[in-house]
Amino acid sequence: MRILVASAVLVSLVLSAGAQEYGRGALNADRETSGLGRAPLPAANHDGFASGGAWGLKLGLGWANVDWDLGPAGGSESLFAPQASLFYKATDNLDVNFSMLVLSAEDKDDQLGSTEADMSRLALGLRYWINTQSRITPYVGGGLGYYLLDGKTDNTRENGSVVPATVSVKDAPGAFLEGGAAFQVSDTFFINADLTYDFLLGSADATINGDDEDFDVKSLSFNLGVTWMF
Repeated sequence: MRILVASAVLVSLVLSAGAQEYGRGALNADRETSGLGRAPLPAANHDGFASGGAWGLKLGLGWANVDWDLGPAGGSESLFAPQASLFYKATDNLDVNFSMLVLSAEDKDDQLGSTEADMSRLALGLRYWINTQSRITPYVGGGLGYYLLDGKTDNTRENGSVVPATVSVKDAPGAFLEGGAAFQVSDTFFINADLTYDFLLGSADATINGDDEDFDVKSLSFNLGVTWMF
């Protein structure tokens, strides 16, 4: 009986030692030192680059610095400005997009009172994506659009005097430039940061108290947002 028990114990020890030794070996023909469950994971290779044929929606909120001139009046303000872009990747590197931006700025002048500038962008653009074979994908782009405009000033100058103002501003063509980078969080979700610069192609036509004037507005915005690919 003792011989059977001793034999069983010996067999158990041999099998245990063999199993431990097997666990130290690699799962390949070379039997290298890295073992089962102990070998390092393969290096992550996250390619956040979306190929051609993908649709995307890019939403952002920017901190915009807006400057404008309306006849003798003008102003400057920093404010939050939302942006949105629906795009289609026509090739692996190039997308075609329709974008929107909305902002409404206000400033005060000691003599002319409150001045305001409203600008909404409706634009078609192109964006070039740079494949870095990593989670980070830089991009640059720009576009042309139609800018919905409005401007106001409480007062204006006529013949050296300050008088109340009645203002009318026409819409005008404009353009924008952008550059930034997207960071891949999941297969279809990205966080992005970029700069956009919006400006008019020339000045918009305006009238103040029936007299022809020019209205000019531009915006430089730092934006944070998200992008979905689908």
